[in-house]
Amino acid sequence: MPIPSRPIARAAVLAALIALVLATACTPRPTPAQLDRIVHATSLPTFRAWWRAEHARAQHVSAATVDRWLDREPARLDAATARSGAWDLSTDLCSFAPDRGPLFDFRFPCIRHDFAWRNLRRLQARHGGHIETWASRLAASERFLRDMQATCDLRPGVQRPGCRAVAHAYFRAVSVVS
Repeated sequence: MPIPSRPIARAAVLAALIALVLATACTPRPTPAQLDRIVHATSLPTFRAWWRAEHARAQHVSAATVDRWLDREPARLDAATARSGAWDLSTDLCSFAPDRGPLFDFRFPCIRHDFAWRNLRRLQARHGGHIETWASRLAASERFLRDMQATCDLRPGVQRPGCRAVAHAYFRAVSVVS
């Protein structure tokens, strides 16, 4: 196989760099309005489907792989590649608290809450601190409570009071740091 000449190799490298720059430049930067829409104007099932697809794309894996990580290897959801795109898709689920138990499964409420807070910080840094984050974090925490309550409503009737008690305890915990 013949070795390409230096001018052809340089042209190929230059073309690849131009394509990379154009692809990056064409990716719109997230806005506070987009974040509000994703966090507050979408249902939890819609957010879940969007987040799974976005996370899979960012990690270059299938949505089924993201589901497998969610069940068996949640630390992989907090990888640097999940933070490298337009949105910070990383999550540590419910941080130090259990994200699921016999009475509850708060994984996706915790994921949406992480998404909201992490991207608020990112947007504030991009906009030079001109975004009021205290009210936005409080609104995200209130969304977190509503998401947890919605998941509790899907539980059998006998489990709902215990699920709601855990939801309120988690909400009080995140409200302390809002």
